[in-house]
Amino acid sequence: MSPDQRGRLWVRVTVECPSAVADAITAALIPISPNGVIVEEDEAVTKVSGYMGPYFSPEATADATRRVRALAAVPETLLGGSAAIEAEVVPEEDWLEAFRAHHKPARIGRIVIKPSWEPWPSPHLKPRRDDIVIEIDPGLAFGTGQHPTTRICIHEMQERMRPGDRVLDFGCGSGILAIAAARLGAGEVLGIDCDPSAIRVAEQNVLRNEAGERVELRVVDTLSALEAPWDVVVANINPVVIAQESARVAELLAPDGIYVCTGIPIEQEGSVLEALREAGFEQIVPRPSGEWIGFVCTAPRGEGR
Repeated sequence: MSPDQRGRLWVRVTVECPSAVADAITAALIPISPNGVIVEEDEAVTKVSGYMGPYFSPEATADATRRVRALAAVPETLLGGSAAIEAEVVPEEDWLEAFRAHHKPARIGRIVIKPSWEPWPSPHLKPRRDDIVIEIDPGLAFGTGQHPTTRICIHEMQERMRPGDRVLDFGCGSGILAIAAARLGAGEVLGIDCDPSAIRVAEQNVLRNEAGERVELRVVDTLSALEAPWDVVVANINPVVIAQESARVAELLAPDGIYVCTGIPIEQEGSVLEALREAGFEQIVPRPSGEWIGFVCTAPRGEGR
């Protein structure tokens, strides 16, 4: 049966790229893939796929070719020279099956992240008595619990947070880390992002997970406007931003406060580590995961911190 005989159509755009640039490709795909992006990683290559649509005729391929030009915003140096970009028309049944098959409940310690279409308890994950279930659908902001860097942050939050802590989620995306902080017992949580569309998505997710009493969300372009002190700062963002803002984060933290930062490809570990050391953090513990790494940093003791 041809695609136009099976109802609505979607255009799958797939980019093969080095794993270190998968986040840049994801950012380029999100504006044309309204229901989220799928990232599949293995040792050889990373595939980033988005689904555009729905459309109602095979002519969607022509539109896809035009809109895929959005990837031109990604520098060729990031693509690594070997990236391949493909666009393919698929029936809605195939899109839905592929998308939902990729997004299953994920466990990170006590935290379980699940999409709304998965029941709980789930046939894909055995429940535990102390589970904290957070419902996040893939969509127009980063953070569904699938990525290694998200898992690093959530794992360390469970290890380091204390009840009543003030927590800052720097670059909150979908709001997953802010919600996790609230559900883990934070007294106050602020999620900030420079993208207003991300804040809108985070607001919906905070309400869905009944975390609105503890979580505040703001569109913020710079950390300079924020007031100290914070007990915990988490950031799953671009490594360049982590390096640039490391000194300001150290200023915002309470004495002995904790900074969990990740989103860092292994090959950029050195530059970020140097910036964190220059910012004066007393302990900097690496947390590698595959092609990615995070750092758990302890703020210095002393007055004014």
